[in-house]
Amino acid sequence: MMPSPLFERPPVVASQPRLLLLSYHFPPDTTVGARRWEKLATFVSERGWGLDVITHEEPVEDRSRLEALPAGVRVFTVPPVVLPVERLEHIAWRAYRALLPAERPSAGGSGGAGTASGNGRGAARVRPDTLDRGDVRWSLRSPRELMRAYWAWIEFARYGTWARRAAALGVQLARTGSYFAVVTSGPPHMTHVGGRIVGLRARLPFVMDMRDPWSLNQRLPESMASPLWLRLASRHERQVVESAALVVANTDPARDALGRLYPSARERIIAVMNGSDDDPLPPSRRGGRFTIGYAGTIYDSRDPRNLFRAAARVIAELGLCPDEFGLDFIGVFDRPGETPVGELARQEGIAPFVTVGPARPQAQAMEFLAQATMLVTFPGLNLITIPAKTFECVRFDAWLLALSQRGSATDILLRDTTADVVPPDDVEGIAAAIRKRVLEHRRGVVPTRVASDDRFGRRGQARILLDALARFLPQDAREPRSALVTRS
Repeated sequence: MMPSPLFERPPVVASQPRLLLLSYHFPPDTTVGARRWEKLATFVSERGWGLDVITHEEPVEDRSRLEALPAGVRVFTVPPVVLPVERLEHIAWRAYRALLPAERPSAGGSGGAGTASGNGRGAARVRPDTLDRGDVRWSLRSPRELMRAYWAWIEFARYGTWARRAAALGVQLARTGSYFAVVTSGPPHMTHVGGRIVGLRARLPFVMDMRDPWSLNQRLPESMASPLWLRLASRHERQVVESAALVVANTDPARDALGRLYPSARERIIAVMNGSDDDPLPPSRRGGRFTIGYAGTIYDSRDPRNLFRAAARVIAELGLCPDEFGLDFIGVFDRPGETPVGELARQEGIAPFVTVGPARPQAQAMEFLAQATMLVTFPGLNLITIPAKTFECVRFDAWLLALSQRGSATDILLRDTTADVVPPDDVEGIAAAIRKRVLEHRRGVVPTRVASDDRFGRRGQARILLDALARFLPQDAREPRSALVTRS
């Protein structure tokens, strides 16, 4: 019996080749991880293919993203997993808080349920969000190191259990469907283990889409920064890469790094970036004030201190006032135990020039970005990845200040463009980039979008991916490579 989908958009043609996608994040999920295949679904439909998605189940408060999916898409769900040991942990933590209410943390959890999902911060929050993999040691000299190993195990066990349940549903669907490949999208990367199972049991080509690195992750969440995490990631990744008919990395440097790690799979590894969408943007509404805008979050690698220090130099050198120059931030900031962004600005002597606001819905965030003269992006957690915000910012008629190391994936992408790419620790370089653009602004120069060619667009990246997937179609169902219609 065919399982009932959460959502179904009938295909234009009843009989069509279909892809099966396992992705923990997909609409109605609104997280950033859901966006890649949410957008790729349109291009899959344009090829005349159908798409069945298995994602995690969650309450549907807003069906708008589901309703926007194209023809031929069906969405099936598998409930998220809570392990028995996690239930016991929750019970123990509640009992502990009841016995010692004075030590109850004000936010973020301590050793209980919150840390099991990767928070790992008490009220004081003296620990960083992430640790460099070079700092991960297996010494077992402290209870914290033991807890990191435990939470690493929880991470793999929880998502591994979900992946196996999703695989069971996938095999069931494969018995009644006509799939030509099974695709997995991660993180969570244990999803790929589920895709491998479906591929083996249903005898389908298995395609592994890595939105971020797995074993090559350069920084790990502090709460799971354990050699056990590294060992489990390497073991599972090697297993799925060896089974995959195609491995998709999200940048050229990530592809090359995987090829060096798995030389026997090098010919099966391709790069497909996220790319910029062609959704309508709000018009620019800039006034005379030179505004540096940022929408997102602030954590370890996105510390704004050097940006503030550079801005302070420019303000002093050019004699600027808040009506002429400012930095506006919206997003998730000022978490418990952190120095508030406003306080960081005060410490650098530019508090009157900085505004900080809460996160806004997508449409309002786009309006906010459209008011900026210059947009700033901070470095990601890995040099071989490109922060998703980059592909958003390059679409606006604004100068782009990308804080990223030389040779990083972001630096490579933005070479030969108008973007100013500066290492995040180079205060003088950041100040020079800001100063140059402020002086141009004074002369009446109007910035234009960075994304001036096809390499930034999601449509072009989709073409690379779908052309590769088309090789798995039965011979009589293959379409010419021009089937993906190009839009102006």
